Amino acid sequence: MADTLGAVLKSVREAAGYTVRGLADRVHYSKSEIGMVETGQRRCRPELAAACDALLGTTPLLAVLAGLDDEEPAMRRRALLTTAATVTATAGLAGAAALADLVRHGLDETSGERPDWDAVVADYSRRLVSDPSPAFGAGLLAQLMIARQVLATSPTDGDALRGAAMLGQLYGLWRGNHADVAAAHGWYRTAAALADRSTDTGVRVYVRARTASRAIFEGLTVDETLQRAEQALALSPAPSVGALEAHSAVLHVHALTGRLADGRATLGRMWDVLDQLDAGQSEAGRVLSFDHYLEARLGTEVSADVAWRRAEPVLRATPVWWREGQVYYGLSLVRHGDVAGGVDYALNAVQALPTPVHTVGMAVSDLLRCIPAGYRSDSLNELARHAASTPGPWATVQA
Repeated sequence: MADTLGAVLKSVREAAGYTVRGLADRVHYSKSEIGMVETGQRRCRPELAAACDALLGTTPLLAVLAGLDDEEPAMRRRALLTTAATVTATAGLAGAAALADLVRHGLDETSGERPDWDAVVADYSRRLVSDPSPAFGAGLLAQLMIARQVLATSPTDGDALRGAAMLGQLYGLWRGNHADVAAAHGWYRTAAALADRSTDTGVRVYVRARTASRAIFEGLTVDETLQRAEQALALSPAPSVGALEAHSAVLHVHALTGRLADGRATLGRMWDVLDQLDAGQSEAGRVLSFDHYLEARLGTEVSADVAWRRAEPVLRATPVWWREGQVYYGLSLVRHGDVAGGVDYALNAVQALPTPVHTVGMAVSDLLRCIPAGYRSDSLNELARHAASTPGPWATVQA
């Protein structure tokens, strides 16, 4: 056991940037004791584990691992320690934080606490468009593992099924953001299956519609996208956030196939749905972002400017959408003759993102298609480094 706990401690220490001496100085234990714990020569004292947890932000992971005693079933102890060592070795502090969430859930279960799935989904939905970092992905996966534990003992728990469906959809979107398209599609299918098991119509509509809206950037054809949007809308005629997403998928198709009038008509339907919802800023931002996307790709210089002035103040609250919108505003500038200004505007946007996002890279690729032949600049070369490495949906549309 000590060897495995030592591996966990070493991996999170290194991920946090501490030497053995640096950690020892900060937690007020000797360098030799920490070194012997890491090499398996000494059992980690609970007090040392708690001090390291507090410094490294992994509470209560190390303390719980250190507290496992010989009465713990050997197979469970070994599985927990091996999982902890493997995850922290590959994901560092992000993996440790995710494992800490799992440990915390185990402690909550003993006190009768249940996850507030609505709050968890709302938090991770917000974070997906504000900072979709590796730490976000690790934490989201931990929440999915918690949902799996709940459903293993209560397979018909409606709240857990809805939560798992929504979190699975978010995890698929996050994997798609990192260009792992095959994994993203697998998670979309899982989310749809969980939504169906929940029998919650709103969730069933949403996961299908959100997949349609995203998946045209992940290999779906125009016909497949429209079919999935229609299937989502057929589940319920009621105004919903899912209906917004279904219409946005249709708008994507119009924007990519050059049908500006049809796109504007679809946008009108999105506004009609939004007016009937008790929607927040995020939903309004979603509609405004699609308004701007359509006008930037197909509209006039004036219509694109007007759409961007409406959208930008709202999109600032969702940095991923905001930066993507800035790239498309740069595309509009290029389309209408200000090539240098458009390239610089887009470059500033992608450089401001702390984590690369595949859909933003797709927007960069879209802009690069509009650059006049023969145009050269250092900014253009730098912007091209941020383009997606996979073909954009315009290639599917033209095929």
